[in-house]
Parts: sequence; C-alpha cells; structure tokens
Amino acid sequence: MRLYLIERPRTFIVTTNTHALIIRHPSPTYKHYTLKGLVTGYGKSKDANNKDNNVLVEFVLKDYLDLSSYRDITPKNNKRLLGLLGLLNVKGKIFIGFITRDELVASATIDDKIYKITNTDFYCLNNDEYDYLLEREYESLSHQERERLRYPAASVQRLLSSGGFYYSKTFDMSSNIQERGNNSGEFKLIADSDYFKRFMWNGFMSEELIESRNRMSVSEQKIIDKSGLLVIVTRGYAKTVNTTIGKDEALLTLISKQSCAKEGPLFGDWGSDGNGFVSNYLESEIIIYTKKFCLSYIIVRGNVPMYWELANNFTTKNILAPNGRQLVFPRSFEASQESFVRHFDRLAAQYGDIHILNALSDKSYKGVLNDAFEEQINYYLKHKESEDSGFKVLYNHVPITASRVKKIGYSGQNPYDIVSVFADSIVSFGALFYDNSSTSFIGKQLGVFRINSFDSLSKANFLSKVISQEVIQLAFRDIGIDLDRDIFIKHARLWEENDICISKLTLNYVSTSDKLHKSNTTIKSALVKSNITKKYFGGVVESKPNEIAMLKLLGRMQDQSPVTIFNPLHSYVNKELNKHAKEFTSKTDLCVFTSTFNVNAEVYDGDITKWIYPNDVQGGYDLIFIGLQEIVELNAGQMVNTDFRNKTQWERKILSVLLKRDKYMVMWSGQLGGVALFFFVKESQVKYVSNVECSFKKTGLGGVSANKGAIAVSFKFSDTAMCFVSSHFAAGLANTEERHHNYKSLTKGIQFSKNRRIQNHDAIIWLGDFNYRIDLTNEQVKPMILQKMYGKIFEFDQLNQQMASGESFPFFAEQEINFPPTYKFDKGTKVYDTSEKQRIPAWTDRILFLSIQNLIQPLKYNSCQDIIFSDHRPVYATFTITVKIVNQTIKKNLSNEIYETYKDSRSGIYDILVKAYTDKDLNDENSGLPPPSSDKQKWWLEGGKPAKVSIAALNDEENGGPTGGSDLVMNPWRPINPFERTNEPEFVSKKELEALQN
Repeated sequence: MRLYLIERPRTFIVTTNTHALIIRHPSPTYKHYTLKGLVTGYGKSKDANNKDNNVLVEFVLKDYLDLSSYRDITPKNNKRLLGLLGLLNVKGKIFIGFITRDELVASATIDDKIYKITNTDFYCLNNDEYDYLLEREYESLSHQERERLRYPAASVQRLLSSGGFYYSKTFDMSSNIQERGNNSGEFKLIADSDYFKRFMWNGFMSEELIESRNRMSVSEQKIIDKSGLLVIVTRGYAKTVNTTIGKDEALLTLISKQSCAKEGPLFGDWGSDGNGFVSNYLESEIIIYTKKFCLSYIIVRGNVPMYWELANNFTTKNILAPNGRQLVFPRSFEASQESFVRHFDRLAAQYGDIHILNALSDKSYKGVLNDAFEEQINYYLKHKESEDSGFKVLYNHVPITASRVKKIGYSGQNPYDIVSVFADSIVSFGALFYDNSSTSFIGKQLGVFRINSFDSLSKANFLSKVISQEVIQLAFRDIGIDLDRDIFIKHARLWEENDICISKLTLNYVSTSDKLHKSNTTIKSALVKSNITKKYFGGVVESKPNEIAMLKLLGRMQDQSPVTIFNPLHSYVNKELNKHAKEFTSKTDLCVFTSTFNVNAEVYDGDITKWIYPNDVQGGYDLIFIGLQEIVELNAGQMVNTDFRNKTQWERKILSVLLKRDKYMVMWSGQLGGVALFFFVKESQVKYVSNVECSFKKTGLGGVSANKGAIAVSFKFSDTAMCFVSSHFAAGLANTEERHHNYKSLTKGIQFSKNRRIQNHDAIIWLGDFNYRIDLTNEQVKPMILQKMYGKIFEFDQLNQQMASGESFPFFAEQEINFPPTYKFDKGTKVYDTSEKQRIPAWTDRILFLSIQNLIQPLKYNSCQDIIFSDHRPVYATFTITVKIVNQTIKKNLSNEIYETYKDSRSGIYDILVKAYTDKDLNDENSGLPPPSSDKQKWWLEGGKPAKVSIAALNDEENGGPTGGSDLVMNPWRPINPFERTNEPEFVSKKELEALQN
C-alpha cells in the first residue's frame, strides 16, 4: 500500500496492487490562497470550518491513474501503510489516519493473525499547514515546536499508538469465531451489525467509509476487504501461547474487547444509558486451535445495567473513607427497568440464554446497589415469565470477596463451591466446537454468562477464568482427551495478564474515579485536593489529555461533526429514496403535555391533578415534559452541594398522578441547582424513544453558579429528533439585556454529541421561568388584569418585544396568552404581591415552540389558578407533534434495488481528479436555492434588486450624457425639509456648482 499527494487540487491517493482510493476535499485551505480565490487560509472562521465536512471519495482501478506525476509520501523509517483507520474531523481539520507500525501478538487460528497497533500517522486532507511534517516524525519535534504547531490529531495519534488497540488483516476484530465462522483468510465485515459495532473503536472515523463499502458490488467489497483499505480496531487485550492437546500442538488465545457504545462515561463507577449500554462492558473469548479442531467460548461482563452513579458530596469523611460514599439513582425504577430490559434483550438476541452472575458485595454502598439490582432482576424475571421471549434468564448471587480472589490467585485449580453455582449452565450452554477436517460445527455455544461486580474488573475477571477453565475441562473430557496441567497454568496466566491489562486501560481513563487502593497519607491528601478541585472548579479545570484524546477518537467532543462522504452514485440513491419516501415512512400524531412551574423551594403535599389534567384538556398524553424552577432554595450551599430530595419527591408525585390514568415511566429527569426537568413517556410509546441525551448550562454569576441556567434533553422518537429545554433566567425588571444574554449563552452553550445544538432538532419546546416583566406600573397593570385586557398588557411584555425585534428566541412561536400574569402572588393566596417591593404582575413563566415543516400544532395554553402554594402559578400547554415512523427494512431493500438498477444502466467512473466539484454539488439540500447574499445582493430581494439603494440620477447607465453619473452632486440650495415644495433639482453638476460659486 502506498500514499500519493496531489498538492493542487489537494488530493490523497491510497493505492494497493490493483486499485486506488482517491480522497479529496472540495475546498481545501492553503497557506497562501485557496481554490476559491486569493483568500488567506487562516482567515476562515472556526464555524465555517466545522460546517465544511464533505469529502469526495472514489474507488477506481489503479491502471486508470498516471502516478508518476504525483508526490509519493508513503511513510519511511521502518514504517509502512498497514491499514486505513478512516477520516477524523478535529477543530475543522479533516485527517486521514493510517496504521504504520504493528506487532504480531496473537493467532486465533493459523491464518488469523492479530496485531497490536504501535504507531499511527495522520495526514490533513483540507489544509497544507502541516505538510512539513511529511518529512519529519512528529515525535522528533521539540516541545516548543509541538506547542507552536498544536497538531489537532496528535493526541489521537498517541492514544492509538499506546499499545491498547488491536486489528487484524484477515478478519473483523470486533467479531468472534461463532459469528464469523472459521473461513480462514476470507474477511467478513461484522462491525456494522447491531451488536458488534460496540467494539469498533474507529467507528466514528470509518462509519462513512463502511457505508460506502456496503453500497459497492460484492466483488468490489471483497477487494476493499482484502486490501486493508478498511480495518476494524478494537481496544483491550489479545495474546496467544503455544501448548499441546494430547499429542498435537495447539494455540491457546485470549481476546478481550472493551465496548465504546455507551453514551457518557465508558469507564468508572457508572451504570447504563437509555439504550442499555453499560460502563466497563467487556467481551472475552478463549480459543483453542489445533489442526483437527477449534474450540471457542465467550463470556461477557459489565457494570450493573441500571441508572446509578456515585454521589460527589464533598466531605472529608466521604473522600478518606471509601465506605462512606453514597450511591445515587438519578432515574426512576421504571426507567432503569427499561434500560435493563434493552440490555438483556440485546444480549439474548446475540447469544440466546443468559446466566447472570452477580458478584456485588452486600455491604456499604455496594450493598445498596446490590439490593437495587436484585429488585430489578426479580421484577424482570417475574414479568418475563408471562412473555414468550424465546430465551431463558438464570440468576445467581456469587458473594466472593476481593480478599478471597487474591488468596486463591490465578492457578490451575478452581474453587468447587463457586463452580457448583453455575456448573449446570456450563453443560447446557455448550461451547463452539469446529471440526477442521470436515469443516463443520460439532457444537455451538447456546448461551452466555453475564458477570457483574461493582467495577467489573478483578472479581469479574477471576470468575471469567473459573468458567473458562471448567468449559475447557468438560469439553475435552467429553471427547476423551486428557489435558496436561501445562495448559491450565498457561490459561490462568493469560487471564491474570488480561486482568492487569484491562484494569490499566480502564483506570487510566476514569475521569472521576476516587478509588483508594493504598493507605498512604500522601495519596489521600492528593485525593482530597483532587476532589476539592473537581467540586469547586469542575466547570473550569480541563479534562485529562488522555480522556480528551478518547473523546476525539469517538467523535464525542462538542465541536466535532462526522465527515460526510460524497459519491455521485450515493447522491442519486438518496434522491430516489426521497421520491419513494411514502413507501417506507408513515406519520402519527403524538399528544404532548408541557408545563413550567416555579415552586419556590416547596414540595406540595396537596392534590395536583387539576394541574396535570386540567379541565380544558381532553384525552391522554403520549409524552409529558415538565420543568420546575427553584426546586431548592437558591442559596450558596445548594449551588455547591445540591440536594436532590425535593426533585425525587416531585418526580414521584407527578408520576403517581399520571399512573392513575395510564402506564407511564420516567424516561429522563435531571437537576441543575434549582432547575429541574422531568420527561415522562407512555409505556406503549417507549419502544420508539432512543438516543436520550442531556446537556446542562449554568448562567448564574457569569456561568459559574447554578442558581440560574438550563437543562435540555435531546432524543429521537422513531426518526424525528426532539429537544425539550427547561430554564431559569435572570430576575429583575430592568435586566432585559441580561436575560437576552442568558438566552444567547444557552443556545451556544447547550450542546449534544456530534456538535448538535438546540436548533439542530426537528421539534423544540423551550419553557421556564424566563423572568421577562411588563413595562407598566402596578396602577396600570392591575385594573387591566381585572378587565382581562391581556392583549393590551401583552403589548408591553418584554419577551414579546424581544421576540418581535428578533433578538431573543428568533423563529420561536408562542400561543396566544388568555390567562392572567402568573407572578408574583402572596404565597397561599390569589392576591398579587403586597410586600414592600410591590412587584408588578408579569408573565414570567412561558412555553415556546419551534419546529420544521410545522410538526408542532398548538392546542391549549393556560395557567392553573388553583395551585396557590407558590408565589408563581403553573403554566401548561398541550401540543400535537407529527412524527415520522421509518420502516428501516423496507428502506434498505428499496435502497439496494435503486443501487443495482443504477449500476446496471450506467458504466464508467466519476473521476474526481478532473471533475471540479464544488460545495454546491455536495449539498443536495441546497439545490434550487438562490446564491448566498453578498454586499451587492441579498437572496430575499426578488428580481435581482440590489442590496443598497440605487438612485437613477446617479447611475451613469440610466442617466447618460455629459452631466450624468459621477458628475452630479447634491444641490446645496435645496430646502432641508424634504416635504417642503421647491423647484430646485435634487442634484446639480459639479461644473454648474463651480460656475454659480464663481
């Protein structure tokens, strides 16, 4: 494999023996000028770069190209191009990544080699700023040179070269033998499947390349797979040792793969996400290979699959005494059960029956987690009995202590009392046994052990070793082969090395771990300091470099966007799919209830049914979104160490009201200081909700304090992206400008994965205590309230004025207000503020909405005047949201048909080396749109009208003659008042003016 560079237009060509992959950016930046004109390359804004994510890629026969005129930049100095990692977008720069050094560490079979990545190189596709590095090693640069350079991909390059990543040239490393089969030498892509893509660590870099590869013909796919132009990278451990089985030589291999699928922290003391993915998830496969047969067995482990985390309460006791730490369950039991079910359903779909081995301690905070887990599993097993799920789930608690694990150690002996707990499942599950001589399966693994301990490290690893050893003993006993003790010693050593390696890879990337494995005073003191920093400066201190590098690799930095590969064929397929959209999409209407309420730090013990189910609202709700403000007192103590008890009580109270009408569950809830957000979903609709993700932003005290701010939740309902925002803005009659800055800060600061913001959704509902006031006096407002002159009052509403001028909430809409101002009342009464401050009544509590294609249709907008415990009144609104349901199976089949039809009807290649593609060619959504605005014209002015005022008398072409055009000047004798009648002309010639002056 070789790499060539065409400097203008900037193009990279990766060649194999027979084919070439051409990669080009449509508008690269050069040091001195760009393709689009004499513009400095460094003048482009960061935002402009981030939007420029299109890349042209084409796969052609190598014979089509004359490579003699291109610059060969293939790495030297004992480096080779061993595999293409993909395309990485970092800070507006798009990099092509390659594996350039590796080390052979394992052989799953004779032909299936596994390599550890020891070096990678990255090349910038859309900027020549770093081209001088082509002749130098980045590692050889001095510290000053690196600081000056600030090479955006350097941290990812170091991470991938750190020794924890693996790949294979002959098989997909994300898969296992049972899934891919034992067809040695034939690469089969598995990583794009629902289960195995969790192990592909270069998924963000290669997802578009995989999509392009999947649209090629079968023969083209095989060429890509064999060439190394697409490699799958995993993270974990892999090693092979030689041993003997009977008289035959054998390979004993252990492969462990860490998952990178979970949203949020991948490692550490965390539970699951909304899709059922958990932290510290690991799949281990033990393989024994001889010339006669191949044995494979899979064991998985991970943290408890429910919503939990460790509380970050800053007390010396909690920091220095590990058992003093507290466990927090941020979501309801029902929400955790949904994640729990998704986790095990996905596992069962891949492996069949499941035997859960729970190694959690029953003491301290771990005992709290153990009790919660057993409550979840008992509920799950009870309700599963009534369903025909097609798989069995067994459960055992294995209370083995860390001290006993250490005492037994990794030897060739297994403790009988532990083995007896799961011996029956080992027999019933079986193992994969492949006969190499007859090329057929003698047996397959029909179930999987799923182990969890608190951190899923040492105890889980030890239990995995015990299970693996028992499987090997039983398998060879059944076929009459006596195993030498040497194989069990080597087997135990592999698992011991696996424990050391996985623990190191995990603990080195835990950003919030405060584990104390030593009693050294210095270490404890450092930990106290660390926790002080995390608690008080958590929003200021930067993340660790290795954590940032991992986020970059996975595409999880907030300013990262995925690269989009343009291919004329794929563009055609997408256009045709849009024409046939009705064949695989349907629409349905959701009833959505939303409400905002400033509860003034109270937990109401009365009935709230009139608020949740008001008389003027009919029918049931599919989604419920409620935002509360001042859920706790806004004092300094609460802003530093927030109390979540009020939130929990409100969540239970609201849910209890909902459950009286139908089955609902808490899909997500969260709290930032005094702001809380609750998102409930009807159980029958939960299956359509996915990709639930939250974001927080403080705005109090310039963004440092949580007394003001917002919480947002982003999710997809089938194929429709939605965002709900609950916020609390700055108070005060005269603080309109500060509230405007709050809005701007939130729209910029609230970000989700893949650089998505609030506005990057199909449907948005934003509510809260916006604190906008009415610019009238009490004497003016109160009589108009009594006369219900709400429209007249609304004219002086600050938010109305801000929206009308396009300053705050541009393009958002609000239903007509036909209810009295909701602030401020004397608590417990229906009387407006009679305190010394005599605050002017105002509509501080509002609900706004925004959607594309009018997906949101407003129904009701009102306040509940009967809930009077607070100084505010709850405001509610109901909407109908039209969502799109996509049948992915029909869509995929139709896409394949269009693809094949196109291929059959056309021939030849699209040579991106000669065709001058522009950004307009690459953005189908821009087709048919007018050209962008400039100083001379604006796209919204029809008929080619100029952007600036054009005076006919001053235009040479229209006026003509010797006195026209630039010879004319304003007439100084014309009256100043433009409405005064006069015979003086507007303009006179310069010559005439000079003559009059003389």
